[in-house]
Amino acid sequence: MNELYVFYGIFNFALELISIFVPIYLYKIGYSIPWIIFHYFITSLVFVAFSYTGARIVSRIGIKHSFLVTVPLFITYFLGLHFIPDFPALFFILPAIRAVKMVLFNFSFHLNFIKHSDRKNRGKEVTVAQASALAASFLAPFFGGAIVKFANFPTLFITGSLILLASVIPLFMSRECYEKTDFNRRNLFRDIFRRENIPYVMSFSGYAIESWIGFIIWPIFLYLIFFNTESVGAATSLTTILTFLIFYYIGKESDKKDKRQLLKVGTVLYFFGWLGRIFVDSFTSILFIDTYKNLSQHFLYIPWSAYFYDLAAKGNYFKFIVQREIIFNVARIAVLPLLMLIFSANFHPFGISFSLAAFSSLFYIALNKKTV
Repeated sequence: MNELYVFYGIFNFALELISIFVPIYLYKIGYSIPWIIFHYFITSLVFVAFSYTGARIVSRIGIKHSFLVTVPLFITYFLGLHFIPDFPALFFILPAIRAVKMVLFNFSFHLNFIKHSDRKNRGKEVTVAQASALAASFLAPFFGGAIVKFANFPTLFITGSLILLASVIPLFMSRECYEKTDFNRRNLFRDIFRRENIPYVMSFSGYAIESWIGFIIWPIFLYLIFFNTESVGAATSLTTILTFLIFYYIGKESDKKDKRQLLKVGTVLYFFGWLGRIFVDSFTSILFIDTYKNLSQHFLYIPWSAYFYDLAAKGNYFKFIVQREIIFNVARIAVLPLLMLIFSANFHPFGISFSLAAFSSLFYIALNKKTV
């Protein structure tokens, strides 16, 4: 697992360096928030369409080589952003590239984790994986904001791309892993909406909706408050550092206690974290409320993620992983058009969006089920 932790840490440093600034970049070059949401809507459409083919590719070339393939796709996406003002068609093409790399990366990461993790220590291992990402991304948003301020967005994209390229090196210090796809396209999609799987659909949909509101809308909201990228980066880095201080403790407790009970508590705490975001209006309020929100997020995510791996391991885990990712993006396809309408109407759009995220977060608890 050590090589996975190192890879995930370096990889997330590169992503945190860039990703939070992508919605801001699109906003600064003239795209309205509804159009930015549409950019990510295309990603979800292509993700669902490519999911089964992507699973077959991962099975054929192996988990680690799938990680390797995602790197040039990431780089193409990030560097391509720079050329959108000159070639506007890229605004619609790049989300498809992003979807393909998401499919290959997400399937490979979860397969690799579930094959090498230990059920008795899964909460701790989820914590270490996320902590490696969290530790690596302490200063990434701050550095990203500083690069944009003192250089420009293309420099940021190139810097992140080079780090992404270096991140895959630790993975090839051990042998390749392969996983068979013993499911077909028809039963992959048909089985998602069986009655017994409805709790999974609800829980995974809740995550999908609130996480993308945080990923797309929150950075733009911060930018509109601060009007500069370095303050956005600094606020994000500071809340990350404060969150890390008690992060490891949560993972240890999730192995000792019933994950379903921690899931209940975490869901309630996280709900109030999203509600708190409605009222932020300064650097200080963002620092305190977002630190609380991030702490409650990890308090929820660790048992939720560990419990997902426990459930997946009891059956056809490759199929379960692919189905979860499909549910994520079907939920986003359903909700992102609503967000476009909310911002087009321009009636307290941020408050309504954060309220929707808070409501969606309550569905995490639906995963609270003893058997698959």
